[in-house]
Amino acid sequence: MRRRGRVLLIFIALLGLVATPSYGSYKRNENVTLTVFAAASLGQTFTTIGKQFEAKHPGVKVQFSFLASSTLATQLLAGAPADVFASASIYDMAMAKSLVPVSKVFTANRVIVATPLGNRFNINKVVDLNKRGLKWIQCAHNVPCGAAADAALAYEGRITSKPVSLEPKVSSVVAKVVEGEVDAAIIYHSDYIANRSVLKEIRFKGIAAATTEYPIGVVKTSPRQQLAQSFVESVLSAYGRKILAEAGFIRVN
Repeated sequence: MRRRGRVLLIFIALLGLVATPSYGSYKRNENVTLTVFAAASLGQTFTTIGKQFEAKHPGVKVQFSFLASSTLATQLLAGAPADVFASASIYDMAMAKSLVPVSKVFTANRVIVATPLGNRFNINKVVDLNKRGLKWIQCAHNVPCGAAADAALAYEGRITSKPVSLEPKVSSVVAKVVEGEVDAAIIYHSDYIANRSVLKEIRFKGIAAATTEYPIGVVKTSPRQQLAQSFVESVLSAYGRKILAEAGFIRVN
């Protein structure tokens, strides 16, 4: 009877271990850092999603790196450690395909022309960027916000002026137009929504040309595969999509 009792206790203990949720090689309540590489334009929304994720996963700390997608893809290929990659363009995700073989588009965004409220040039349409003396900026051509800006301007077809600066990431462009350092800037609609108390939005005619899609996936070298996938699923969840939609991102199927 005593032997049978010991066997039963061992079985119950093992059952408890199996029932304890684990994430990769880590157990719940262990201190774990999940590194997420994400496009600069996702800073506000992913920070919110990350806080909820941490609340639901005790012991987990989500650490973000918000930079231009092209920069993040280059860092990944150079060996930078990350668990999740969320890009602002399919092209930059394709660059990192050897490390992120499976990805899913979770949202989209579009670029617009933003100007400070009450700007001295009275900008009301995209072609007003041609006004003499007006200073405007955009992202560098090799980053998603810059590529979308180039496509939108090409579709518009009437812009002969040139930007006075090509910024490395969209957050830099936003900061300069919000501070009034320039008269206009091409930024994302979501960035306008976050700063609409001080900015005015002017939309491009070519909506498709101005739009970029955002894919997300787990980095295959991550030692926390299950936990990383859980974060991806939180972004794809109804909650994640709600946060993105409220911030001005475009819903996708």
